[in-house]
Amino acid sequence: MKIIACCKIVPNEEEITVLPDRTLAMAEASLKISQYDLNALESGKTLAAESGGSMAALSIGPSNFLENSKIRKDILSRGADELNLVIDDTHEFSDSLQTAKAIAGALKAIGSYDVILCGAGSSDLYLQEVGIQAGTILDIPVVNNVTGIKIASEHTLEVERALEEEVEILEVPLPAVLSVSSEINVPGVPSMREIMKAGKKPVNVLSIDAEITASANTVEQLAPEQQERRQEIIEGDNEEAVDALVSFLRKEGF
Repeated sequence: MKIIACCKIVPNEEEITVLPDRTLAMAEASLKISQYDLNALESGKTLAAESGGSMAALSIGPSNFLENSKIRKDILSRGADELNLVIDDTHEFSDSLQTAKAIAGALKAIGSYDVILCGAGSSDLYLQEVGIQAGTILDIPVVNNVTGIKIASEHTLEVERALEEEVEILEVPLPAVLSVSSEINVPGVPSMREIMKAGKKPVNVLSIDAEITASANTVEQLAPEQQERRQEIIEGDNEEAVDALVSFLRKEGF
């Protein structure tokens, strides 16, 4: 079984700062694999082991993200046998449909595959649309919010999908696109051996034939207006302190 896990490289949100004009400063933020895509990589690693198959990772983005050797090694240390990259400095890929078109183009360049795994959404935009759109473009089955995957046969998977009030068990023919929930697993931490082996694994830079112009443009991206946090301290643990807390909350409209 040939598995391809898609992963996006994003700035570390904990290191993004808000400037006085409410724009976001990302230049000093370090890079990381999108948190939700770690679940896709972990699912791919497990499925490849269970099926006796292989997993390749696929990432799309600008050169300053994807030519980073530390990032490449981090992806390859998480179970991928190889890494496929689409490096493009002419598009921002802030549009989910644009990203889905690029993924579909990359998969056509790769050729053969059985399972395409995506995270529930990306840590930066979290649109939750890319997997569904990619499957639609490729005209293959697609299931989102996947919480469990089992091998049913050589050409089918048994997929558990969580809905609001029930859990569905679906038999999905391959090839297929699955967007996995963050509840499907707990991503492991690569061992030193896996990190060392990652440096010897192949990295393929793909040229794709796909129309990937954006279907929407970001006009402006602003953070919410920043406010200083109030600190009201009520000392003590007696009834008077409790009464003071209740009075304060009522005054604030709670």
